[in-house]
Amino acid sequence: MKENYVLSPEALVMVQGSSKGTQPKYYDKGYWYKVNNIGYEGLAESLISKVLECSNVTDFVRYEECCINGRPGCRSKNFIESGESFLSFQRIYEIYEGGNLTDRIRTIDTIPDRIKFTIELVKEYTNVDCTDYLSKILTLDMLTLNTDRHFNNLGIVVDAERGLCRTAPIFDNGNALLSDWNRFDSDDLEENLEKVTGQPFAANLEMQAYAAGFGLKLNYPKLKEVLSESSESRGLNVLKHQLNRYMNVIPDLRKVSKNLTMKVRHEEPEI
Repeated sequence: MKENYVLSPEALVMVQGSSKGTQPKYYDKGYWYKVNNIGYEGLAESLISKVLECSNVTDFVRYEECCINGRPGCRSKNFIESGESFLSFQRIYEIYEGGNLTDRIRTIDTIPDRIKFTIELVKEYTNVDCTDYLSKILTLDMLTLNTDRHFNNLGIVVDAERGLCRTAPIFDNGNALLSDWNRFDSDDLEENLEKVTGQPFAANLEMQAYAAGFGLKLNYPKLKEVLSESSESRGLNVLKHQLNRYMNVIPDLRKVSKNLTMKVRHEEPEI
């Protein structure tokens, strides 16, 4: 049974920044609470957290599907520590170059060059290499059909006191797994899949993931076991479909680890 968190009106924060519009959000005692706005975003967040738990991604936000004042949604722990701040890719571009990063990206012809431009932008102004970060996120978005990855939920965490920067954990995956009932209103999966369009480098999720490199790796048996505990839902069915679809594209984490171990042993000098 989902936990119901009762929050006061004082905890309500209206956050703008998604192309999907405004979503009711609350902040209380170190946790963010998001109320579903278009469908089953809370379920999508929870399922994708389970995917990441069984992956090679170590830095991501875990979401708990719950109710907020009786309405379905999810909650997550604030990933910003004391003295830190989140700086989105859009904000980096706005501060140092001026204007809108999405508009700038659209002037670049090829997807690889768009990704390269973004990596170089972040590297130049923060000294952070986000190559692996983007590779994993864009592969995840391809797998989960995330239609709302944009330059405001990609970014770095800045520790101004110590002068340190790092890529942010992966977060904000709610507009995935066909969670938007209004947009994906068909009972036919294939018909819904034809309506999926991606961001921020291309409308085709596969093309931008391919251009960035398939950085995500999954422990498939572990994930299967974890998902077996989830209740039946459209979101779960979509995820299972996508896992079967990309099983030969997204590497098996266990096989990769085994190959690396064998290689290291092979290279050890004999005594």
